Amino acid sequence: MVRIRLDRHLSTRVAEEFGPALTRAEGKRVLARAKALADAAAVGRNPGHSVANRIEWGIKYHGIDTTVGMTVIGRDGSDVTLAHEFGAFNEQAGRFVEGHHVMQRAARGG
Repeated sequence: MVRIRLDRHLSTRVAEEFGPALTRAEGKRVLARAKALADAAAVGRNPGHSVANRIEWGIKYHGIDTTVGMTVIGRDGSDVTLAHEFGAFNEQAGRFVEGHHVMQRAARGG
């Protein structure tokens, strides 16, 4: 077995080589996958408290780089993006609620 270490700036070098069109196209694909995953996660999980209609999406271009962002606003108007993505302890239910991992899965292609 052999471990191959990649340069940690490899993705930047790829983007520099192929230009912003490459990262822009991939950013649009990630955004579409994230929206689909968020819609799917909202169905059947907690029907009375879906946040599907309170998710804001954004895509920003930074020269050669593209950033895809998600913001989730809770029922009380606070930002619950981290809880939605990674999970959190639900005081009302008295238990830990698993996260949806929407952005992670979208970035990995599934």
